[in-house]
Amino acid sequence: MAGKRRSSLISNGILLGASIVVTALLFGTLEGVLRLAGLGEPDASRTSRLKYQQIYFPTLIPDARPDGTEVLRTDDKRLPFQEILREKPANGYRVFTFGGSATAGLGYAPTVSFAHHLRQMLEAALPESHVEVVNLGIVALASKQVALLVDEAATHFDADALVVYSGNNEFLEVHAQKYADAHATPISRARELLAETHLYRFVNQAIRGGPDTPSLAEQDFSQEDLRLTQAAIIEDVKMEPAEIDAVVDRYAANIAAMQTSAEANDVPLLLMTVASNWEWRGRSDLPESWIDDLLGSVAPATPERLLEARRRVSEELEKAPANERYEWLYKRAELSAQLSDWGAARADYRAHMNEDPHLRRALDRMGDRVVAVAKAGAARAIDITAEFSQTAPNGIVGFEEFYDYVHFTPRGATRAGVLVFEALRDAGWLPEETDFAPQAYLQGEAARIAASGADAFGLDAWLGIGFDSANLSDRDLWKYDRMVKDLDQRLEANPQDLDALVYRGNAHYFEVDGHERAAALYERARDLAPENADIAENLDRVRSEARP
Repeated sequence: MAGKRRSSLISNGILLGASIVVTALLFGTLEGVLRLAGLGEPDASRTSRLKYQQIYFPTLIPDARPDGTEVLRTDDKRLPFQEILREKPANGYRVFTFGGSATAGLGYAPTVSFAHHLRQMLEAALPESHVEVVNLGIVALASKQVALLVDEAATHFDADALVVYSGNNEFLEVHAQKYADAHATPISRARELLAETHLYRFVNQAIRGGPDTPSLAEQDFSQEDLRLTQAAIIEDVKMEPAEIDAVVDRYAANIAAMQTSAEANDVPLLLMTVASNWEWRGRSDLPESWIDDLLGSVAPATPERLLEARRRVSEELEKAPANERYEWLYKRAELSAQLSDWGAARADYRAHMNEDPHLRRALDRMGDRVVAVAKAGAARAIDITAEFSQTAPNGIVGFEEFYDYVHFTPRGATRAGVLVFEALRDAGWLPEETDFAPQAYLQGEAARIAASGADAFGLDAWLGIGFDSANLSDRDLWKYDRMVKDLDQRLEANPQDLDALVYRGNAHYFEVDGHERAAALYERARDLAPENADIAENLDRVRSEARP
């Protein structure tokens, strides 16, 4: 009896093994056939393993205004509503800007971007030209995706100048893959391997169709992917120096590819080095008692005590592991700043930024590579870090220019726009001679923002801070989205809230499919304040520019 059972088990094992072999052979045969036939190829738009880094062409699609004027407009919901004439007029001057969330203006309305200020200045400086500035900055894009967008604009959109500010997201994909690997299970690893086969992609495409365009409005990726805590990244993601070098090399190659596209299409290219907030430590600053905790006693912060604290920090820095050095560098910079030793403070703040293991800020050596690429070809480069440090208090690029680690404050965005305008003018790339004074524009914008007690109604002046002026300096990347939700709640509670009606209408205006909703809110606001010129102008603009 036992012999029969053993024989049956052996037979079943043989059958199972044979089934596995046959299945593997069948799978391999189908995979080979599909590869030879070119079926199940990776999606051409897939430039990253991260869904929110995908791009989809064309970036601008044909449309017509209500009066029949043919235009090209944005369709990707991650971009704000923008449009240009389908046929550029003889006096047209068309500029495209590219990059990630810093270019997009994350945290405020799209008006708080250097592209917006560039357009404002160009319109004032070039009265004989039809100025168009298109901002193709998309949250989380890296230079690999930006290079493809630059090539599209240079090849298809009759651009007169291309402006690139890209470099903060170069490590995102590597971080995400390393994080996934650190938490992978045998099942998830098998699924990932399967997903890379032609057979899987062929079947998946046959069932589900093409890929969906990701929408910033859905915010799912920001909550799940972009909001990986820094602590988790530090704990689970380790990057060796050679890996960082490889990313920097790929970044330089992508920047060089942009220059090649621009030169091939005879379009001027302006490359910007990417600046960062040297004073950034995180969402919170050091606790007030940190010096007392370091020295083990409570006492006034005299110069002698600060010097002793700096000596102690230097000792800790010498023995700190690589992933903790940046914290001690930051503390030493803070102490040097309190001692008014600005040279030492600048050096340590900048070293802290370069050694930050989060790698969510562009490194100084990446800026060096941008400048080197420009010198090797026809592009021009602006060293934004150097320019910002010249005007920053004590030469330390910090919270005046950035509200968090990389995203511009309204002042920072205006300053960057001024630098771009000056670079285009000085390179001889403007179509007209001009005596426009960009520094006066910068001063005027700074005074306007400082004097405003509430957000503006007009679309070009609206900052997207809503009713809370603290949003100007709030360090939350998603404060604009929070503000929009607050407006919805206000209007639900009081549909006659005039300010909320206009602000929410403004937010809808900048959505690629929001014009109908914006017009409805502006109409309600006009009924409440028929004499308000800004509301009337907003309503006229939304009705004339695009189909609802």
